[in-house]
This record gives sequence, C-alpha cells and structure tokens, in this order.
Amino acid sequence: MKSVAIFFCVLLSIAGTASYAQNTPGLESGLSLKYRSYPTVSKDSKRPVVILLHGYGSNEEDLLGLSQLFPSDYLILSVRAPYKADVGGYQWFEREMVNGKYNGKPEHIARSKELILKFVDEAVNKYHGDPGRVYLVGFSQGAMMSYEAGTSAPDKIKGIGVLSGKMSAGLLSSIHADKKLKSLRVFIAHGTADSRLPYSDGKAAYDRLVGIGVIPEMHTYQGMDHTISKEVMTDLIAWIKN
Repeated sequence: MKSVAIFFCVLLSIAGTASYAQNTPGLESGLSLKYRSYPTVSKDSKRPVVILLHGYGSNEEDLLGLSQLFPSDYLILSVRAPYKADVGGYQWFEREMVNGKYNGKPEHIARSKELILKFVDEAVNKYHGDPGRVYLVGFSQGAMMSYEAGTSAPDKIKGIGVLSGKMSAGLLSSIHADKKLKSLRVFIAHGTADSRLPYSDGKAAYDRLVGIGVIPEMHTYQGMDHTISKEVMTDLIAWIKN
C-alpha cells in the first residue's frame, strides 16, 4: 500500500512542476499531525477544506500532487500518519490479520482517528476554513481512516473520499444506523484488479453503508490495480464540487 508517486509524477509533468513547487510550503507542525499545505490562503477566507490521508509506508508528500487538481479556492492539507512503518515512511496503524484478512491494530486505529479529528478542528481554526465543508480523502490505509473518522464525526466531516480502501473489521461489525450519518457524503473508488485490497472489500463497505441507510456514490474501475487513476480524480473532483 505504498506510494502512488509514479502516477503523480505524470500529473505534475502535465500541470508544471515549477509552478507546483513555488506554491507548496515545507513540512509544517504545531497541529496534532505534521502536514503540508497547498495553496497558502488568506486568514479571512472560509474555504472548503480537503485533508489528504496517505497509505501505508508513505508520507505527506505522496498525495500532495493531487492538490493542484482541486478547485483553486480549496484549502488542501496533506498530513503525515503518526506511526513509523517497518518499510520506511509512516502508517496509521500496524497491520494484523483478522480471519485471514488485512486489518489494523484497534488501539492504533483509535489513536489515529482521535488525532485526525483533532487536526480537523485545529486546521479549520488556523486557516479559517469552512467547518461545514470539510472532506477527508484517503488512499488505502488512509481510506480506512477516512471511514473511521468520518463515520464517527459526521458533524465535523461533510464527506469522505475512499480510494482503494475498506472498512476495518471493527467498524464493519459495529457501525449501525444513525440519523446523523445520513448527512455524511461518501465517495468510493475501487479497481476490479486491486491486488492489495480486493474489490470485494470496497463493495462490502458499500453494502454495509447501504444497509444502515447511507447511500454512497461508488465508482468501479475495470482492470485498475491498487492506485489512483486520472479517471478516479476526475470523478472525485466532480463529486466534491456537486
């Protein structure tokens, strides 16, 4: 579930690496999670906020290339997971197997969820973002954390973009119908050839949400592996802007 940087390098070459580099400040701290922001915004603007959550073994740099694909008036923050990964980079939780399937240590998931939600409050306050338009967009492990944080705090999170992700075993078994959850917007993107998190995992999360009265927008990408394609981003941006 490591870097999708090769795809982003292509995006950057199309958009212009010089312009991108000039508009992205370095690693920032002072909030609950370290992060990078794009673009710098004035403190008197109430812009939609998109928080990017990277996958296993990666860092805040990996998804930062997505920033320039969003509307120019959006505040984009790409955050770093709190735990170091064995392969280098960072992770939101240590991996473990539950009934033969990929999952994460519950205590790590809980801690990362707490940090993400705290970061949301801090970032909205610091950048004067619109608290009613906060989106979490995660890839792989980051997508799993989008489910965790978004479904636990639909009052703080307007919507979640789940890219090649799944629900953890704990969330899949515990999530239940709640009228507050009906306000949460959910975008799911998953490839039929995903070799890391099978398509069936993405579909299981979709079915579970439908079962409790939440209707996600699910996009299936034929032949796509564990990555983020141009088509995924086109669909995601259209969904957020809707």
